[in-house]
This record gives sequence, structure tokens and C-alpha cells, in this order.
Amino acid sequence: MRMTDENGPTEVLCVNSPVKVINGSGKDNENLWKTKVYKRRWLMLGLFTLYTGMSSFQWVQYSIITNIITRYYGVSSLAVDWTSMAFMVYYVIFIIPATYMLDRWGLRWTNIVGCGINCLGSWIKVLSVSPDRFYVTFIGQSLVASTQTIVLIMPGRLAAQWFDVTEISTATSLSIFGNQLGIALSFLLTPILIKNHENLDDIGSALSHLFWAIAIIISVAFLLVITLFENDPKLPPSKTRVLQKLNQMEVEESFIEPVKRLFKNKCYLLLCNSYGLGIGVFNAVGTLLNQIYLEHFEHGEEDAGRIGLAMIVAGMIGSICFGVILDKTQKFKETTVIVYFLALCGQIFFSTFACLEMKWMVYLSATFLGYFMVGYFALGYEICAEYTYPESEGITAGILNVGNNVYGIVLVLIMGRLLEVYGDIPVHVGLCTALLVGFIMTVFTEDVQRRQDAKKGVQYVGVNQSAKSNNGLEKN
Repeated sequence: MRMTDENGPTEVLCVNSPVKVINGSGKDNENLWKTKVYKRRWLMLGLFTLYTGMSSFQWVQYSIITNIITRYYGVSSLAVDWTSMAFMVYYVIFIIPATYMLDRWGLRWTNIVGCGINCLGSWIKVLSVSPDRFYVTFIGQSLVASTQTIVLIMPGRLAAQWFDVTEISTATSLSIFGNQLGIALSFLLTPILIKNHENLDDIGSALSHLFWAIAIIISVAFLLVITLFENDPKLPPSKTRVLQKLNQMEVEESFIEPVKRLFKNKCYLLLCNSYGLGIGVFNAVGTLLNQIYLEHFEHGEEDAGRIGLAMIVAGMIGSICFGVILDKTQKFKETTVIVYFLALCGQIFFSTFACLEMKWMVYLSATFLGYFMVGYFALGYEICAEYTYPESEGITAGILNVGNNVYGIVLVLIMGRLLEVYGDIPVHVGLCTALLVGFIMTVFTEDVQRRQDAKKGVQYVGVNQSAKSNNGLEKN
């Protein structure tokens, strides 16, 4: 890229690695690489966390009380499973337009659209409280689910645009925190608020109160996003972000070109499948948890919700811990292998104690499972960024999450059918097998750190450019 101003030309050649900078003057390069980390970044993160949490709250809102919803609306358990699977299906359908919107419209308008559709869907569900209106509640749920695409592709992009490179892993973890917090609250509060009353009118009244509360909170979040959310800081937060922006300015290309490059990236393809299996198992466990638990513990709706809560809260702690570990150590491959292996162990423990009907051990093993399996969410985004830098985080995270949603749909459908016909033992075997395959893929994936390599190159140029401003060529 050649840039010209009153001080003369400056040429910056932006490629994956190494990085080359041809300097016209020291002053030029000093302005080019100027960065600043704004305090306002925490407000952006907080707003995103608020509305995505309320969106994710609605993911397991029905499935965690499947037995109650089937009674109230007079539908099958598969129909209730679809209220959860809708979040996975619509993600796959809308990934391309959502990614295009993020790249063309930026963070602000993408978040406004996502939060607005969330708000509309939540208000439609307020109108669905009647045993003959399951179709209405499914329409509202579908609108909320359609915004899951935005929720899942945004964390890496938000962190990269607003946070310094030393904070990116932590920021990504915190942005996922809201998503997980919403799911945790849903696991906890829904079974408490919606009791399995004999009178259907009492169930309807409880559902109405819940729907109204969610609609009001998401409406407030929508107003805050419209008023306060910004697209980009005036100055980039890091030199790595500067380099990425320059690379994107240099190469004006369609959505298809980076996708083609990604499908030639073997490490990325392996990650899509290993991450997809890991998070797909979590999606299946979350969707079928009520049914799996009630196989062994009668009237255990609230216990199932508390187990889900324990998994998610432990996972939120795990996400933050792993994000900090990555920021401090930069040991991406080693951390991922260890976390994936322990998630597999957790699934084995959970399956074993559920079948043995040892309630306190089910709670303990679910907490262990959640810490590593849910904590793996943030790791996946960070590994993805390392494998694919300097590609847009929106595109790479978008395709990454297609895998876990496709695997999630397949696993829920297969495991749900096995559960209905053969009981829960084949379900536990199937979920453990899926995690084992994902772990093997993770072990055999090459350790690549493109973003860290670029960071080192940029720091070298930044330190030496003023001293070598009149030299023709600098290389890392």
C-alpha cells in the first residue's frame, strides 16, 4: 500500500508474515502506527454483554422445562427441542448475511439490528400465552434465535477493535461472559418461576410474567445500544490492529475470497470440526438436560436447572481464567489440548454418576464439566484468530460457529431419538465418543500463531522506525 501526504510517500506491505515497512519519513510512520486504548471500551463491552445475555437466556427457556411445556401447549418433546435447535438452525441460515452486515455496516449498526430483532421477538412471545398459541411462541423464539449469528461472531471483532493486544483474550472471554450468564440465569430461574402446576392457567400466568420481564429488560438494552454504542475508536488500540486495517484497505475483495483462503487453511478446518464437536456436545447437553435428568430423578425439574446453572457458572469462571492464561503465557496449543481432555473427562464423570443416580456427584461432575467445556468457548475464538490472522474476525468466527451449530443440530436430533427409544445410556456413550473424536483432532492440529508473529514484527518496526527513518527497507 502506498500512502502519500505533504511529507512524501510511505509504503506499507501487509501480508500474513513477515511484515515489511518501507519508510518515507520517521514522522510519517510515527503517525501511521499511533495507537490509544480508550476507557470507553468497557462501556462497549458492557452493552454487548447486557443484550446478548438476554438473548441467550431464551435459548433453553423452554427445553429446561420440557415436560411442563409439552403439557401446557400440548406438543411433543421434539417440538420443544426445536425451540432450542432454532438457535443453531438460524445461525447456519443467516451466517453469510450477518457476516456481510458486520463487515459493511460495522459494530454499531450490526448491534442495533441484532438487539432490535431480539426486542421484537421477545414482545411477540408476550402474546403467546395460551395453550393453542405454540406457533406464536415459536415465531417469537425464531426472531430471537435469528440474532444468534450476530451474538456469536461479535466477541472476537469487538475485542480486536477496542482492546489492546495484551487484553484481547480477556476481553473475548468477558464478552462471552454475558452469553453464558444469560444461559445460567435461564437454567436457574425458569424452573423456579414455571412450576408444574396441575392447573394450566397457573402455568400460563407464570409464563406471562416471565415473558413480560424479558421483553422489558431487552427494550431497555435496545435503547442503551442505540444511544451509546460506537463503531470504532478514533485511534486503533494496538499496532496489530493497525496492520490488520491496512491489510484490509490494501486488498479490496469480495466475501468469497477470504472464504476460499480459509478453506485452504488445514489448521482452521481441523479447528472448525474439533471446536464444532466440543460445543455441539454442550448444545446437546443443554437442550436435553431436563429429559436426561428426569430419566433417573422424578420431579427433578429444579435440580436439572440448578445442574445447568452449576455448569454455566463454572464455565464462565473457566472462560475468564483461560483468557488470562492465554494473555500471560501465549501457550495456545498446550492450553487447548489440556482443556479439551479435561472436558472429555468431565463428560465421562457426568454420564457415569447420572446412570448411578448419585445426585451430589452429578452436581460435582457437572460443575467440573462446565468449567472446561463452557470455558472452551473463549479458547476457540482465540485459536481461530491465531490460525487465520489477518482475516476479518467476523468471517472467521462466523464460519467457525457454523460447525458447532451443525454438529449441535445433528447431535440433538440423534440423541433425542435415542433417549426416547432406548433411554439415556446410548446418549451418554454418543456424547463421550463425539468429544473423544474432537480431542484427537485437537492433538493433531499444528501449533500456529500468526497473530503473535505479526505482533512481534510490528513491535520491531515501531521501536526502530524513528532511528531508521531514512533507510530504505526494514525486515522482521
